[in-house]
Amino acid sequence: MYPVTFAEHFCAMNNLPKERYTAAVLRRSLYPAARILQPVLRLKPGYFESDLEFVSCVGRIKRMRDFQLEAYAFIQDPKNCGFLRRTLRLRASVRRLQILVRRTLTEGSRQPFPVNP
Repeated sequence: MYPVTFAEHFCAMNNLPKERYTAAVLRRSLYPAARILQPVLRLKPGYFESDLEFVSCVGRIKRMRDFQLEAYAFIQDPKNCGFLRRTLRLRASVRRLQILVRRTLTEGSRQPFPVNP
């Protein structure tokens, strides 16, 4: 059996079609203020572009250790800067997504995934 991706595992666990993966994971990984203001922030074209790309890339990982590479790319993304995103944190949270990935990949798994405090 081949290892499944995070997106496949997440969709199976939550009984979601693959088309709803990105929206569902983005909603769960946003900081609380960003979640509340999401309808307003969507009025600015491309505002969540780097967040959506981050969630999409994380969806392809098969091992927890691959998450760090995606997180680094997200943090360094030039579209992920500015007062709203950096200071007010109106964006996806790397830590929230990391917790979601860890819980999803370890659910029902026999492989020991390291858990950091």
